[in-house]
Amino acid sequence: MSLFCRLIPLSLAVILLPFGAIQAAPLTILTSFSETPVNAAIDGFVAKHPDIRVEVIYRRIMPSLRLLTEAETLSIDIIMSSSPTFFNTLDKEGLLAPLPITTIPPEWLSPHTLGLSNKVAVVGYSSSGIMYNRHYLAKYRLPQPTTWQQLASPLFMGHVMMSSPSQSGTTHMMVESVLQQYGWQQGWALLMRLGGNLSAITARSFGVSDGISRGLAGAGLVIDSYAINSQARFDHVGFNIMPDSVILPTYLGVPRSTANPKNGALFIQYLLSEQGQAIIATPGMAKATLSQPRLARQARYVTDKGLLYRRAGLLKALFEQAITQQLPRLKMTWQGINGLNTHGEPWRVALLEQAVAKASMPPLSEQESQDPALLALFDGLYDREQGNPQVEQVMHQWRQATEARLNEAQRLVEQAARP
Repeated sequence: MSLFCRLIPLSLAVILLPFGAIQAAPLTILTSFSETPVNAAIDGFVAKHPDIRVEVIYRRIMPSLRLLTEAETLSIDIIMSSSPTFFNTLDKEGLLAPLPITTIPPEWLSPHTLGLSNKVAVVGYSSSGIMYNRHYLAKYRLPQPTTWQQLASPLFMGHVMMSSPSQSGTTHMMVESVLQQYGWQQGWALLMRLGGNLSAITARSFGVSDGISRGLAGAGLVIDSYAINSQARFDHVGFNIMPDSVILPTYLGVPRSTANPKNGALFIQYLLSEQGQAIIATPGMAKATLSQPRLARQARYVTDKGLLYRRAGLLKALFEQAITQQLPRLKMTWQGINGLNTHGEPWRVALLEQAVAKASMPPLSEQESQDPALLALFDGLYDREQGNPQVEQVMHQWRQATEARLNEAQRLVEQAARP
């Protein structure tokens, strides 16, 4: 059947998708996903329910929260995202309605889910890993990376892309997984080294897969669905699931403010049906279905949700100040460290080790990161656009401390390089 699409003004960032009978109540979906996976799900739903008009609003997490809490706003019927912190915030603020149907995720997937089965439906899941461009790697004689450590090694300096935890819920989960698995000190040391290798930090997580496909970088951190979508179009794209991959379920929730819960229930039922699960497994959505347990069962890491939620705002702010805001200085510092030839002389080796320690250190110790007052100060920081002088002051101190350590690391390198 022929489908009719039209685009309404960009200021609303809403795409109107196929519809049949104009008098039918619409289904409005708010999502943090990109268009490709969402369109794949909607096309199948519309084919089954041609009388329902579907409208999709694409937003990042913070604008989505603002949209859901504005007094005068569009009516939202379904929220679709893989960010557990997003849904946790919605639940804390009383913005989620009980699901109109009963859904229970498989037992093998439950450890990786939110645990809000009465308010959030799980329809599939993704894993995370490293996407790479074979042509790029061959050009620069680089190996196919399989671990965080490889991406953070001197070999990959200038060849890596990633998004920011403050902009991408999936990136936040991946960064948090590093800190939970390697510990605060070693985890941040790995992240700071990786920061020195970044050619760019993208505004959206799917910007990483797009950039790698286009040859703007050799490798980057993505969820598997973005890599699979890219592989469907480009033969030169590869993907390696990391051994310490984080599992990211795809969630659907119904806002308490919806005026149309019936269509929301139909959409959830469709994605949980045999037909809907088949769509989820196609290259469009590229998710593992609820009948495909292999990736989830093989995962060695399960996120500590309490820790994730508790320090979400602090972690995002710290990454911004220590890595995103310091990117040029960070790259310059690690370039000096990686390029230093100590000639095996003990005094040069000692200076290099000091430089590495300085450049690897975040501006906040693990003990300080557990301070309840500090955690409370940053709680919900990226859920709303609001200014807080105290928060700004703390972040300025972090930025200054990071700059001072990187400057000291550079000084040590210069000292070690002297004849």
